[in-house]
Amino acid sequence: MSSPKLRALISTIEPIDGGVPTMTRCITGLLEELHIEPVYAWYAPWSQHPSLSVPLYALPSGRRPAALDQRAYGDHEAHALGSWLPELEFTHYLPRRAWRDRIASCQLHLSVTGNPLCALPYARLGLPFLAWVATPWEADRANRVRGFSLPRRLLDRGLNGPVLRRLERQVLQAPAGKILALSQYTADALGQVAGRPMADVLLMPVDSAIFRPQPAAVVPWRIGFAGRYADPRKNIDLLLRSIQLLHQRGAPVELHLAGEKDVNVLQSRLQQLGIPHQVHCHPPLEPPELALLLQTLDVFVIPSHQEGLCIAALEAMACGTPVVSTRCGGPEQYVLNGRTGQLVDSDPQALASAIAAMAADRPRRDQLARGALQWISDHASTAAARATFRRQLKATWPHLAMPELEAS
Repeated sequence: MSSPKLRALISTIEPIDGGVPTMTRCITGLLEELHIEPVYAWYAPWSQHPSLSVPLYALPSGRRPAALDQRAYGDHEAHALGSWLPELEFTHYLPRRAWRDRIASCQLHLSVTGNPLCALPYARLGLPFLAWVATPWEADRANRVRGFSLPRRLLDRGLNGPVLRRLERQVLQAPAGKILALSQYTADALGQVAGRPMADVLLMPVDSAIFRPQPAAVVPWRIGFAGRYADPRKNIDLLLRSIQLLHQRGAPVELHLAGEKDVNVLQSRLQQLGIPHQVHCHPPLEPPELALLLQTLDVFVIPSHQEGLCIAALEAMACGTPVVSTRCGGPEQYVLNGRTGQLVDSDPQALASAIAAMAADRPRRDQLARGALQWISDHASTAAARATFRRQLKATWPHLAMPELEAS
């Protein structure tokens, strides 16, 4: 009689779109290879699921946080959990009864997350855990905080910020926890917060069966970016202003953006800049559809203030697209001047000049495309990610019987 399948709880964020769901799909596949059943739990954002949480004004009603049980990532068990006082933020992942029940139903405990706080339930309970983290907490939200209302900024400065910083250190310093960083930049930044090195770097692998070159599909002067471009951290206005400059200079430039549900979110700004016909906005795209877009790009551009990695840029490189990026953290690991792309200052003139230099010089652009492909082959393969993940699983749960893992 075969033994029951191991279950791994993955604490993460709501699987809508963006880098973290892409990371979660990756870990799901790696667990499935080992015949480990993934189970997901996440804080259900108050803005999207107001009935699941209990804000301050609802405390007198006697309402309690609720949960929404569903299926995710291919028909696996998943749970969206509300919280007490969601406006305080640090309550989102406190290990109340709902979290403890889900944790108790699984033998392995993982976190796949933008910042370390998704692993908080495990750290608070003293459990072994393995967390894959994209960026430090402070960097993940610094630009969003500037857009808060005055009362919310004051709350953040006086209460949320100090508590969340302490909880981040608690996760990063948890004796039984191991942190995998998404990039070397993230590993270094988290190490400074924790006062100790991270367990390893797990670079996001690129599925070469989906993201592959199609040289005949490339459209000269077609520029692109994929990600939640309405997020202030993405600094998309820098890219728009550079496209404006190129258009004013007579370049046949067109920009394609993918990743926001509201494809009209930038329309007023595009009208103001005089480039409504040069910019094409797409909703979040599934990997095959995203690959079709990336294969047409001449240059992929990262205008961000801060990035833990920028997974879409790696996918673009796997399609043979060189990258122009600001110096924003994670991309500095793979955007190598003269080899895979160009790093620039956060300035519209500098960004426009780098794009033009690449698009106008076809031999140089093609040389950088070959370098981008080679970098992905050398550093972002599924085999490399599989080896790192399995090694850290063994290190986190050395006494747990996992025959498939031992065989690897």
